Amino acid sequence: MSTNGQAETGHAMWLLRDALAPFVDRQVRKAPSSRLNEFVRSNSLLKLKGKRIDQWDVAALLKLMQFMWHDVFRHVLGRSERAFVTELQDWRNKWAHQDRLPAEDVNRALDSATRLLRAIAAESQATEIARLKNRLAEPSHPPDPTPHRRAVQPQPSARHGGQADAIREYALANYVAPWRESDADTLTIRAGDIEREMGLRNATPNVYGALEGPKFLSLASLELAHRDGPRRSTTTTYHYRSVS
Repeated sequence: MSTNGQAETGHAMWLLRDALAPFVDRQVRKAPSSRLNEFVRSNSLLKLKGKRIDQWDVAALLKLMQFMWHDVFRHVLGRSERAFVTELQDWRNKWAHQDRLPAEDVNRALDSATRLLRAIAAESQATEIARLKNRLAEPSHPPDPTPHRRAVQPQPSARHGGQADAIREYALANYVAPWRESDADTLTIRAGDIEREMGLRNATPNVYGALEGPKFLSLASLELAHRDGPRRSTTTTYHYRSVS
């Protein structure tokens, strides 16, 4: 999978999360009897205890939909949508583990996400993912300036709301998502690492603005525990924990 394909897949996963979170929360709340507590207990590594469903990440939401399909979701979605949920779980895991996928597989993942979102009437997110898919079909993309270590590299653009949005997207895909898969209690991000890995120049103000801002904390379901080093420097290090 190309660097750009990974970026589009990562952005799609966050759009998917934003749409699924309220939908899944509503459907589970309406269920006459819920196995939600059983799911939370049996998936302790996902760190879901004490968190509302609308604060969960996309991995947990898709897994819950599979777990409670017969109890809840088969009443509002069909067999095709169940297949999309299964397929998207697989794509999400491959993306989070930085597996390389051919372009046709990336297109398939984006198409499945679009179809699932339209089935739950999340048209705005579905339209945005469809645009991402079209972007991949464009004839050329700028080369990856830092082909090392981390591969998800969103390009700052007007479409993604500028450099700050690209920084948030990069941190979500390359730091937050892998951390959610680990057993670590605290997530640590150094401002200078983000700037270097993304190949940015003179972007430190945008980096710390993005990493400290409420939009990033909300998207990632995090709170800033504490900050080390000089304020607003490349050596500034942020320590986050999950919002409980």
